[in-house]
Amino acid sequence: MSTAAGFSIAELLVVVMIIFVVAGFAFMQVGRARQLLTRANAARQFAEYLEKARVDSVRRRPATSAEMAQVSLINATFYSVTIDADGNGTLDAPKVFTLPADANLQFAVPYPRTIYFNWRGRTVDAAGNIATPAFVSITSPTYGSTQINLTSAGAPSLDGPPPSSAVVNSAAPAPVFRDKTQLP
Repeated sequence: MSTAAGFSIAELLVVVMIIFVVAGFAFMQVGRARQLLTRANAARQFAEYLEKARVDSVRRRPATSAEMAQVSLINATFYSVTIDADGNGTLDAPKVFTLPADANLQFAVPYPRTIYFNWRGRTVDAAGNIATPAFVSITSPTYGSTQINLTSAGAPSLDGPPPSSAVVNSAAPAPVFRDKTQLP
């Protein structure tokens, strides 16, 4: 009678199949995480350029829309940024950026669209009239979207409006003295 100890081929095949299934799920999650990070980074970069344009307009104090810093959505995957990057007081030629092509990202708003910032950093239309702040969405067909909002002051925020911090104007409280305060 043989008392050989070991694994049968069937047991080894079951273990190998379990390892392949677990590895497949892990591989899919890594791919999904990479796509989500790519979309988040593209949205963060776009929000940073919105903020740079806003700060540039506040710094230079433009009088007309032709002098205002601006971000233009050219089409579903391209946008341009027009700011005074070299600090000489005039706008430089627009720099064109593209959303990462390998992630299949695109803007989910009507385009062409230009966002102008006036001398106070607020969003305005081409005529210089205060424009209602809007949002821009960067979407991926399979992995959702990231929304970049603009506040009424023109500041960008990712995934929802920024928390408001209402300023309450109130009178200062009256001083309270102790009953028997003596001055020397």
